[in-house]
Amino acid sequence: MKRTFTFTFSWCLFFVLISTFKTFAGFPIGKYRNVVVPTFSYYRQTDRFDISGNIIKGKPGASFTSFSANLYIGYGISRRLDIIATVPYLYQVNKLAPGPGNTLINQGAGDLLVGLSYNLINFNYIRYLSVQVSGIAPLYKTNGGESALGLGNYGSEVKLMYCGNLPKAIFDKGYFNTELAYRRYFNAQGPDQVSFTGTFGYPLNKHNQLSLDILLFRSFSSNKEFNNNFYAERDYAFFKPQLNYGHQFTRRFTMFVGGFYVPFGLNTGVGYGGTALAVIKL
Repeated sequence: MKRTFTFTFSWCLFFVLISTFKTFAGFPIGKYRNVVVPTFSYYRQTDRFDISGNIIKGKPGASFTSFSANLYIGYGISRRLDIIATVPYLYQVNKLAPGPGNTLINQGAGDLLVGLSYNLINFNYIRYLSVQVSGIAPLYKTNGGESALGLGNYGSEVKLMYCGNLPKAIFDKGYFNTELAYRRYFNAQGPDQVSFTGTFGYPLNKHNQLSLDILLFRSFSSNKEFNNNFYAERDYAFFKPQLNYGHQFTRRFTMFVGGFYVPFGLNTGVGYGGTALAVIKL
């Protein structure tokens, strides 16, 4: 059971950290245990989806590229209650047109997320149903309420999470994670954000794993303006699948890499990129 616990924990944590919203997945960390997850991500877009989902070609030479590093820290207060925090750092290159003087570069810390995750029910230590409540705070200064590093507003998030082993009748060695989240930013324009994440993972052998993530995301706001920088956008939607590979080097150290593409969206970029992360259990 202990071996199953450790393996499933690595998977469930990975499933969410590899996605846009890098927070804890719902599997208890364990009393007085620590987990540290550094993540590095790359994102690029040249074209965009309009409000109806049609692809609009970008201007020649124009693009938006983001490099980000995120540090996740989790600590088990009890067998059911964990405290988690994520601290992001962003480096963005926004090319408005070819030539010198048409490139905007922004870098700095993004939005800090701190929360508590509580395991509501465990089903024979095979599947886990948890809830997480978090607060969001910007770590950057805003210019007139706006910033390229984020929305510049405080916010909150509530998330329901269910993860664990797939039933044997469905798949012999499969693992899964599902999340339903609601996020609200405290601003007259919001936004209100709803997301669903579903993941299926399959162990190739004792140390190697494959997984597929599916993310559905919708952000609602009275401000419908398109922004190349999705960190500063308020009203948009997208569907993002991602394929991942993971390798466990030791019981305490595992690494994952993944690639994604956005085949459908509303008022957002036609983006693609990749992610690399390490799961370190202390």
